[in-house]
Amino acid sequence: MSRVLQNKGRVADETRKRILKTANRLGYHGNPVARALKTAKSSTILMVVPQIENPIFASAIIAAETEARRAGYALLVAYDQGGVGSEVIEDISRYSMIEGVIIASFDEDDRLRQTLASTNRPHVIINRILQGDGNCIAIDTCAAARIGVEHLIGLGHRRIGHLAGRLGGFNGEARRRGWAEALTQTGLPHGDELVAEAGYSPDRVPDAVDALLGAGVTAIHAATLLTGAAAIARLHVRGKRVPEEVSVVTMHDDLLACVAYPAITTVALPTEEMGRAAVRRLLALVDGEAQDIGDLLLPPGKLVERSSTAAPQQ
Repeated sequence: MSRVLQNKGRVADETRKRILKTANRLGYHGNPVARALKTAKSSTILMVVPQIENPIFASAIIAAETEARRAGYALLVAYDQGGVGSEVIEDISRYSMIEGVIIASFDEDDRLRQTLASTNRPHVIINRILQGDGNCIAIDTCAAARIGVEHLIGLGHRRIGHLAGRLGGFNGEARRRGWAEALTQTGLPHGDELVAEAGYSPDRVPDAVDALLGAGVTAIHAATLLTGAAAIARLHVRGKRVPEEVSVVTMHDDLLACVAYPAITTVALPTEEMGRAAVRRLLALVDGEAQDIGDLLLPPGKLVERSSTAAPQQ
C-alpha cells in the first residue's frame, strides 16, 4: 500500500487502482511527519532571501514553491534581515528537518562561502555567481542593462545616468558594466559623474537621483524595478515630467511596472525560471545525482516598452 501512495516501486495497475480507490473513499492520506521520523527525510527545503519585498525575489519564491510542491516537497522561506545567513539556517534547522537550501545573499563572497560551509547541506545559490561554487543560477543582467540603455540611445538620449545597485557586488557591477558597454559602443560619455549608487533600498534613491540631475542627464537607467519606481517618484517631487524631461528605464517586468505612473519601460527577466531551475538543481543534489552542469546564467527577456521613455526634448 505504501508503495502506491508514495508512487514508488512496481505495483500491478489493477492493484494500484484498487488501493487508490479505497484510499480516496476513506479519505486516507499519508502522514509526512511520520514518514520523516522513519526515513529521516522531511521532503522540505529552505529558501533564504535578503529581501522579500524585492519583486525579483518575490516572483522567484512563488515559482520555486510551485516547482517544489509539484515534486512532492514543501518550501520554507526565511528572510535574512541583513544578518548572517548561517544563523538563519541554523535557527530553522532546530525545529524543522531541512534537506537542502536555496540561498540569495548580498553578502561578500568570503562571508557567503562561510555560510555555505556551515550549513552542511546541499545548496544552490540564486541571483549571483559565486566563483568556484558550481551550483549557482543567475540572470545575465549585464545584457539586460545593455538592452535598456540601447533603447534610450535609440530614442536620441546622449547623456544617460546609471542609478546603480550595490557596486562591488555581482549584480551591481554587471549592470553598471552593461550600461557602460552600451554607451562605449556609441561613443557616449560614461564617466563616474553619471553613476549614482542607490543600492537596493528606495530610501537612498532621492539623493542619487538629485546627483544625476545635477550631472545634466536626460535619461536614467535604474538597476532595479524598485529603485526605478522610486526614481520616478523623486522626479515628480522635483517637478520633472517623465518622460518629457527625463526618461526612465529599468529591468524586471512585474505588477509594479504597470501600476507606476507613468508605466515603466523595462527589460523582462526570467526570475520565475530561476526559481524553478534552482529547485530542480537542489533536488537532484539531495537525491545524490552527479552534477557536472556547472553554473547557469539565464539570458534576459525582451524590452517591454511603456510610457516612462520617450525622445528627449529638443
